[in-house]
Amino acid sequence: MFFRKLAIVCLILTFVTPLCAEDDEDVFDTTRLPIGNPATKYDFCKVRLGHILDTNGGQEVEKSALADRLKEYRIIMVGESHTAQYHHKMQLDVIQALVESGVEVCLALEFFNESHDSALNDYISGKTNEEEFIAAVDYYNTWGHNYRYYKPIFNYAAEKKIKMFGANIDHDYASKVGRTGLKSLTPEELQFLPEPDTTDAEHRFFFKTAMEGMDVLMGKQFGSIYAAQCLWDAAMGEGAIKAAQENPDAVIVLLAGSGHVVYNLGIGKVIKKRSDFPVASIIAVDVPDTTEESLMMQVKKELKKERQEAVSADSSNMAKKESKMPPAMMEMMGKMDDTPYKIVVRSLADFLWGVPKEDREKYPSFGFSASEKEEGGFKIKRIFPETIAWKQGLQKGDAILSIDGQKFADLTELRRHLAYKNWGESISFQVRRDDGEKEISFNIEKIEDED
Repeated sequence: MFFRKLAIVCLILTFVTPLCAEDDEDVFDTTRLPIGNPATKYDFCKVRLGHILDTNGGQEVEKSALADRLKEYRIIMVGESHTAQYHHKMQLDVIQALVESGVEVCLALEFFNESHDSALNDYISGKTNEEEFIAAVDYYNTWGHNYRYYKPIFNYAAEKKIKMFGANIDHDYASKVGRTGLKSLTPEELQFLPEPDTTDAEHRFFFKTAMEGMDVLMGKQFGSIYAAQCLWDAAMGEGAIKAAQENPDAVIVLLAGSGHVVYNLGIGKVIKKRSDFPVASIIAVDVPDTTEESLMMQVKKELKKERQEAVSADSSNMAKKESKMPPAMMEMMGKMDDTPYKIVVRSLADFLWGVPKEDREKYPSFGFSASEKEEGGFKIKRIFPETIAWKQGLQKGDAILSIDGQKFADLTELRRHLAYKNWGESISFQVRRDDGEKEISFNIEKIEDED
């Protein structure tokens, strides 16, 4: 567990990663915090698998009716875990629902900035194909998460000619702040950056929880990482506002990491403070296939068992057993269904969409970073703990000469090759170390957490 937390910190210092993680321990479950909307932050709700809950009204919304509920908003933040396929499917479902209802939609994207807008326009207009688009935005250096998660969204945007905008700032600014704080920014840099708000106590508490309490071990470094998160929020909030101003007839759908969206304390608060645009949040809630039995469900099962026993013994005895439960309680039990669900706090987002909880990412990620090609190889700069690369023996300082017998012209080609590897497939790294060349071959399998 310690190494997993260390990996989180390393990832943030390298590249600010939105967090909305859940830990096995309830103390770090970020979906049940008493923060956010004062009217709902002390109330829990049940999010059923495959269902959408309007937390403000407290009622479920049919998927076919979702677009009508969303039309009243100018900006809709739709959260994601970057490597969760069902989160991205939910995002696409939201976009499709709005488009098919006749709403003009524009997409604002966390992973790009204004400098990528021309490449985005070229792609949706058909001037470039997918491969050219990926190269034009330098996707694997700009964002890095497997393109296949986002491919259906980009394809749909191109098919429907949906405008797309980069909503963020250059990632280097946030990384710099995460390492050395806001004071490290030069006056010239500050001119082009939005002002982050680091004073919200509830937002800070959420971020500490998402970091699984690591702030107590990090000292002053935590303040820098938190400032980077707030800078990211401010950039995307202002990016969405700008998109709404430039497209007055459109609904802006902002795709961003859930850690920036939940509780409407990150991006949402920026939008509300710095504009008059109505804004809503939608979050995917990961629901296990089998919900842990609550006390109520246990009682229901016990009653069913008693009835069955009574029928086999004596019908009059059954009536006596049923009479032990008050009529109101019996009525409530009868209304309970067996659909898997998760209990979360109502203030988590304006709309909560129950999606299947995944036991692993759809596509493998290997867990190392490397520099551009030098002297025939790509030198590994960092190996993240408890990842495939770490488990299979790749080492910091290794120079990758080839993968699966294939040599690469640049780091983008190498990353693209890895992005199209699948679980269960074999892979072979040819690396150079101080003691000579070495081949590391293995089947790509999930690395289990070791507590």
